Amino acid sequence: MAILPIVVAALSFAVISLLTLQKNTTNSVTDSADAQTVSSYYEQDVQSATNVTTAASATPCGPGTQLLGLEWNLDPANGQYQTVVSYVETGTGANRSLVRQYCGSGASSTPTSSSYVSHDIPTGQLVPTLTPASKNTAALAGWTSGIGVTGVSFSIDEPASNYTYALFSVPRSSVSASGLGGVDSPTASCGFATPGTGTYASTLCFVDFSSYNDQSTSHQCQTMTAGIVNTPYTLSFCIQSSATPSTSTGAACLTGATLPATAVPCPIPTYDDAPTSEAFLGNNGFYTGIPGNPALYANAEGSTVDITITNIKLLDASGNPATGWELVTGDAESTDAGESISWTSNQDLNLLWNAPTSAYGNACNDSPGQGLTGVGTTSVQCASSVSSDKTGTVMLEAPAPTSLSVHMVGTGLEAMFMGVLLP
Repeated sequence: MAILPIVVAALSFAVISLLTLQKNTTNSVTDSADAQTVSSYYEQDVQSATNVTTAASATPCGPGTQLLGLEWNLDPANGQYQTVVSYVETGTGANRSLVRQYCGSGASSTPTSSSYVSHDIPTGQLVPTLTPASKNTAALAGWTSGIGVTGVSFSIDEPASNYTYALFSVPRSSVSASGLGGVDSPTASCGFATPGTGTYASTLCFVDFSSYNDQSTSHQCQTMTAGIVNTPYTLSFCIQSSATPSTSTGAACLTGATLPATAVPCPIPTYDDAPTSEAFLGNNGFYTGIPGNPALYANAEGSTVDITITNIKLLDASGNPATGWELVTGDAESTDAGESISWTSNQDLNLLWNAPTSAYGNACNDSPGQGLTGVGTTSVQCASSVSSDKTGTVMLEAPAPTSLSVHMVGTGLEAMFMGVLLP
């Protein structure tokens, strides 16, 4: 009787120790499995991302507190990203989980699928950290482009087992912005419109043609390199133009100059003469505030201008060809009665809609849908038989072409623009 309590106590201690060890082992195994599960999703998701956010207020996929948002697969027809993935914190009290929610048709409160990737995360789990610091600040405020993001780090400390692991990945759209050693020094820039003034105002940059001088090239192509503002990318190309002389010469936007019929760099909007007729691009709150001189403008009324652009490349900071980008071109003036503008590329040209509800308004005639031919082929033309106040402008996109030519026929004046739509 005296020895029995000692034996029972020893056995009880052994059983309790065994159960505790089993619980800790189970938690460690479970948490380790969680780490492997989330890692398998995380790396691919971040690599695919076009845009990234760590803001809970940014539009998420599904319910819960968003810790990391990723989106890609842009639909040009409506300007919305079709694939949205949110890593969210769910649960109450100390029972918190990390859930991956996938939306396959744009951001929605009802995800296409949900997967528990970690069953044990601490209350107040910290959001991932982006590098460089400027990108981290931007992601905390809302969506930011994956271009220029050199790392997305996610550290998780699972309290049940004190198991800690860290996830890391880099968007494929990004490169290390260590320098432009493999790229010629930019001779121009490619800038963005005022945010919110167009569907793609934050991702469509317009080439500034200010340094282009047709009179100094002896009609040989002039090589230009345009650094894209706030990214490690540079657009390079060779451009030349020719014009059929008209009976009048002028200067378009070059006040006081008199030149033979040619194409000259001018600001956008190229002109404003509402309500009779005006250039839609740059007016009406549509892609306003574009810096520099992004229009190549016929300077003589009634002239025919041909612009040929060859050897088009978009290079990263190391001089390697970028992927996933599109060249954008379009009408920077107003195509009125008897006028036309044609674009030809080595890649098919498709419409980049002005807005989700309007492709190009009445840009090519008095009624929407008239006067535009060739969309979806390598040669597109916008022609008009009437002069009117425009409700849109033709904007075309082509996936990574190497050449573009533009043929402008004016009874008055015509103009074109060119830019890059980033992934």
